[in-house]
Amino acid sequence: MSKSEKFNGNFLEYLELLESDPDIAQHAHKRLYKAICDHGIEKMEDSDPRKRNIFNSENIKKYKYFDKEFFGMENVIEKVMKYLKGGSLRGEESRQVLLLMGPVGAGKSALTEHIKKAIDGLPYYHIKNDPQRGEPLQLLPRALRENFEEMLKTKIDGDLSPVARHLLLEEYGGKYEDVEIVESTFSQRGRRGIASVPPMDANSQDVSVLIGSEDISKLDKYSEDDPRVLNLTGAFNVGNRGIVELIDVFKNEIEFLHTIITATQEKRVPAPGKHDMVFFDGVILAHCNESEWNRFKSEHTNEAILDRVVKINVPYILELAQEQKIYEKILNRSDFNAHIAPHTIKVASMFSVMSRLKSTGKCDLLTKMKIYNGEEVIEKGRVKKIDIKDLKEEHRDEGMKGISTRFIMKAIDHALCDSDNDCITPIGVMKSLTRMVKEQIIEEDFREKIGRAH
Repeated sequence: MSKSEKFNGNFLEYLELLESDPDIAQHAHKRLYKAICDHGIEKMEDSDPRKRNIFNSENIKKYKYFDKEFFGMENVIEKVMKYLKGGSLRGEESRQVLLLMGPVGAGKSALTEHIKKAIDGLPYYHIKNDPQRGEPLQLLPRALRENFEEMLKTKIDGDLSPVARHLLLEEYGGKYEDVEIVESTFSQRGRRGIASVPPMDANSQDVSVLIGSEDISKLDKYSEDDPRVLNLTGAFNVGNRGIVELIDVFKNEIEFLHTIITATQEKRVPAPGKHDMVFFDGVILAHCNESEWNRFKSEHTNEAILDRVVKINVPYILELAQEQKIYEKILNRSDFNAHIAPHTIKVASMFSVMSRLKSTGKCDLLTKMKIYNGEEVIEKGRVKKIDIKDLKEEHRDEGMKGISTRFIMKAIDHALCDSDNDCITPIGVMKSLTRMVKEQIIEEDFREKIGRAH
């Protein structure tokens, strides 16, 4: 079979494939972790001044998959990868939701989208005509699984979906060795193994978005407990063996989120109508902002879900040089062709970073920004030693408030559009920023802080 041809064979032929490559039957966390790691991992070089000045000489891993898209987010990415590594080893993380929590415009959605793309296009094998595209090894009776696990050097989890079980018993007469296995690829657009759930309106939210529904048109023909009436097109059905993304997760009513409880710890989700629960193997990624998290956390009745969440803070970037790279990346991808004068992007970056910093008695904000950027502060001809670690310990939630990257980009866009001579300067960007702050920022305390910094 050539590489361009997709596999189409019976279960026994699938077992032959597995013998040569047991990784074919990877569970969801391991597949995602490996897909990201396969792009390459390297440790930050000792010669890199950022390692010494920003990370206090700690060993920081750099995952090449994120290199060209995300800047100054090494700590966040490392925490995400620790979660995936624990999940890949079947640790407690494999039964937890990964929640990215941070302010608007900090990169939560972009990071989630990039993580989803890691498996988009990757091949996987499943039972033909199974709406859940379940792992073919689930066809094996439980009495035989231990022997097959030893032979194939892989673990067999879960059960067939009701539809796949019906196919096995009715179409193949229970002969699992004859069941047809096909190869597909993960696809977000094709809703194969990657699903996204936007926040639902409280009045119209329907759990069928998560678990599917019953096809009412078939109830005349089949009984309610017949698997043929099931329409397994919910997010947890589609995202089986891959990823389910919950967008702005806590904007939903708590009843809508109850499915998460069993989907994580038990790896099973309810089936529509009068059917048993359905096995689910997938990485659940969620994101929200801080106010939603605090509101949800304050309700003691939500403890069951909170206990199933691994929360990772995604703050704004506080490193000036890395903030600049973000704007340069976005501008390079736009169709603007105006000349940008030297220091223009740096001035805009200084504006955003200083809005995010918290005051300290150890130094002024400008000095603090320089220290966070890894610069040495010279005072009266000598280097002034201020420990960056002490500054970060002083305000652990620093970076969770301030001007967003999106706000700055809009100001740069306005400056570009207002320019008559296809050239923007630091003064032009500052005028645009000042105008936007006056027009759009409501919090008086924040406006005063920006005014002082300006």
